[in-house]
This record gives sequence, C-alpha cells and structure tokens, in this order.
Amino acid sequence: MKLLKLTFAFLSLAVSIASSHAAPFPDHSIRLIVPFTAGGNVDISARTIAQGLTEQLGQSIIVENKPGANTMIGTDYVAKAPADGYTLLLAGAEGLAINPHVYKKVNYDALKDFSAVGLVGSFPFALVINPKLPINNVAEFIEYAKARSGKLNYSSWGIGSTSQIAFEKLKQTSGIDLVHVPFQGAAPAITAVASGDVDAMMVPLSVALPQASGGRIKILGISTEKRIPSADSIPTLSEQGVPVVISGWQILVAPKNTPAAVIQTLNQSLNKVINSEATRASLIKGGINPAPGTPAQANTLIESEWSRWGKVAKDAKISLD
Repeated sequence: MKLLKLTFAFLSLAVSIASSHAAPFPDHSIRLIVPFTAGGNVDISARTIAQGLTEQLGQSIIVENKPGANTMIGTDYVAKAPADGYTLLLAGAEGLAINPHVYKKVNYDALKDFSAVGLVGSFPFALVINPKLPINNVAEFIEYAKARSGKLNYSSWGIGSTSQIAFEKLKQTSGIDLVHVPFQGAAPAITAVASGDVDAMMVPLSVALPQASGGRIKILGISTEKRIPSADSIPTLSEQGVPVVISGWQILVAPKNTPAAVIQTLNQSLNKVINSEATRASLIKGGINPAPGTPAQANTLIESEWSRWGKVAKDAKISLD
C-alpha cells in the first residue's frame, strides 16, 4: 500500500511538472521596461506597442519606467531578469550602443546579455539653430561656425545621449568646433536653442517640427539618406554636402538565453502590431518610422550600431565615471 501511494504521488508530480512545462507562453502578464521617464518618445512608443501586444498575446503588457544613468538602470535591470520572456526592454542606442563606449563601468554586456525580439522603428535627427542667427542652410552654418571656432555651443539632453553623439558626428564630418551644453531632457535643450542661450542642436525631427512651425527654431537639414515624404521640403545634410546619415532606433529585447520559441512568439506578435494600420499611424505621428523584421535582423543592427555610435563617441573622447 505504501509503495502504491509513493507511486501515485510520483506520477502526480510528474504530470504536474509536464503540465507546467507545456503551459503556452504567455500565461501571465509581461513587464515592458522603459529606461526613460514617462511621457517621452520612447515611453509613448512603448505604450503604443504594449496595447497592441496585449491584444495579440491575450495577456497584459505592463509598462514600467526605470530611468537613470543614461538608461543604464533600466537596461541593467532587464539584463539580470529571468530569461523567460516576461521581462522585456524597449532599448535604444544609448543603452546598447553608446554607454559601453562612454562609461568606465557598465554592469551589463550590450552584445551578450540580450536577445533581440525585433526592431520597432527608427527616427531621423534634425539640425536646428536659433532663428536669429544669420544662417539659412548647412553650408552657411559650417562657414559661420568655422569663423567662430570654439565660440558657439550646442545642446543635448545629456552627456552620452544620442543627441550629443549625433552632433559630434556632424562636427567630425564638417570640421567645426562647438562647445557642448548638456541638459536634463530634450525639452529644455531645444528651449535653450529657441531662446538663444544655445546656438544649435541635433534633435529628433518629431521634436523639431512643432518648434519650427511656430518660428521658435530653424531646421537646416535632416540626417536621413533621402528626404522623407512627411517633411519633403527639408533637405538632407548629405545633399547639402555634409554626408551625415545617422538615426536613432527602438528595439525590443529580452534577457539572453530566453527560449527561441518565446522569442519567435514575441516577434510574430510584435510584427503584427507594427503592421497594423492604427499602430503604424501612431508611431509615425510620434516620429518613428515603423520597421518590422526578424530577431536576426535586429541583432545585426545592434552589432553594427554598437560599432558605429561607439566610434563617434571614442573619437569625441567622451568619457564618464
């Protein structure tokens, strides 16, 4: 009798374990970590994607903001989370391509500690200046800056931000020298340009357009390879003789060693969300060019951007403790 009881208990345990292993993913809510404060472009994209993924996966996608240390707090949090697909990160160039080259100590490996789910999209930068400057195009800006080498300044939303690195790329390409003035956020950084406290900035086009329409700043060019349909009156930097083609991006990633089947489920759902008319419209309105694709394509982008953004940061000698 005792043997039969033990056998029954063992079989029950085996069935329970098998059932738990067979549970479909996901069977409870998923956390989507945003390494920025609420209300910014990344946060808005995350909440747009979360709504669509909730509908696709049948489980709640809960957006959590974990800002700080140029995105390192939120990024490190996800790197150390269980590799089960229930903790995801909406990452960008700061966390995965810039910080490893700028900070002396980074507690995660950008190339080894994550598995890409898929690319959400990319966004162009715009070179903007104070409208009171006697400048109407990029050539005039470069001439003006060279005549005042080291006397003009530019703003960004922080040391090591994509805004700073994009402007440093412009400096390196054109041979100009401006002083960096970091701010806590894109809003005060572009406000400083509008007020004349700062001369110029590289800022996402979606942030620049409302300011330009009100006459508060002037857009000289954008960092895309070709003009974009939604702002086809704005020339690229390249067509004005400065071959700077650089974009920010948003990628959904999970901790390394997340099961391939889970990554595939998340990727398929993400692509369905991005391809939906409502989501595409929302992302485009927020300045994001939607770009569905495979996990392999997203991983390749991370690797190439790690090298590209990193080189600019190293050449600019940007270093933080």
